[in-house]
Amino acid sequence: MYKILMIVNPKAGKAKSDKYVPKIINFFKSIDCQVDLKYTTIENNATRIIKDYNKDYEILIVYGGDGTLNEAIQGLYEIDKKPYVGFIPFGTTNDFAKSLAVSVDKLDTLEDSKEYALKKIDTGLVSDNIFNYVVSFGIFSKTSYATSRDLKNKFGRKAYVFNGIKEVFDYKSYDLKIDSEEKSLEGEFIYGSISNSKYIGGFNLFKKEDIKLDDGKFEAIFVKKPKNILSTINLIFKVLSGNLNDENIYYFKTSNIKVESKQPLEISIDGEYGGKRNELKVSNIKQNFEYILPKKNVVTI
Repeated sequence: MYKILMIVNPKAGKAKSDKYVPKIINFFKSIDCQVDLKYTTIENNATRIIKDYNKDYEILIVYGGDGTLNEAIQGLYEIDKKPYVGFIPFGTTNDFAKSLAVSVDKLDTLEDSKEYALKKIDTGLVSDNIFNYVVSFGIFSKTSYATSRDLKNKFGRKAYVFNGIKEVFDYKSYDLKIDSEEKSLEGEFIYGSISNSKYIGGFNLFKKEDIKLDDGKFEAIFVKKPKNILSTINLIFKVLSGNLNDENIYYFKTSNIKVESKQPLEISIDGEYGGKRNELKVSNIKQNFEYILPKKNVVTI
C-alpha cells in the first residue's frame, strides 16, 4: 500500500476543483493507496505542508495549477528522500502539465494513471527559488500574476489575452548584459525567458524544436527592442507562433546563465510574481525530481 499526500488548491483554475476531489480519492483507494488530503488556500502554504508532512509519504499528488506545483517543489527541494510526484492540473493555462503530456481532463488523468511510469525531470534554480519550467521578464511576463483571480475564474485563459494586449502598448525595455557558456549578449531587450517547457503562457513557443525536459538544458529566448510599435507587434506574433528566426530574437540552449540589468527586472517564476532584481543567476538541476506520468507518453517528453 502506497501512502499518498494529496495537496489541493481549491482556488486554482476556475475554482471548481472540489467536485472532483471525492472521485480522485476513491480512485486512489481503489488501487490500494492511503490518501491524506490537505487543502492550500494561502500563498506558500503548499511549501509549508510539504515540509511538515512529506517524510511519511511515498507519493505526493498536487492538484492545482502551475503555481501550486511550484510551491510544492519548493518544499521538496531541501529534503533528501523525495517522494514521487504526481500532478493533476487544474490551472488556467497548465503549461507544465502540457509539457509533461499529462491530460488536462481530470478523469482522463486518473484513467491514464492506471498505466504509469516514472520519469526524472530537470528543475531550475534562480537565486534561492526552485522553478519547474520558466523564469521570465518583460512584455507579457506579468500577465499571469497581474490578472485578477475573478477574471481568471470567469474567463479562464482569455483573461490573460485581454491583459496581454494592454502590455503591447505599455511595455518596458531593459539594458542587459547576458552571459552563458554558449552565448554572450548586450543591448536593450523587451523580453527574456529561461525555460524547461514546451509551453509558456499557454503558447507553444518551440513548435519546430526538439524540447527535452531531462537533458540538463534550458531554452533561452531574448527579444531586442524593435524600432517602432509595428515592429514590436510583428516580433510578438513571431515569438508566440513559434517562429524564432529573426535578427532581434536570440534563441539558444544553456545550463547556466547570468543576466545583469541596469533597471530592476520584475520577474515571473512559473507564472507567479518573483520580485524585482537587477541580477539573475539561473542554473539547471538535471533530473532533480521523479514524476509519475502516463506510461504511453513517457517516451515523448
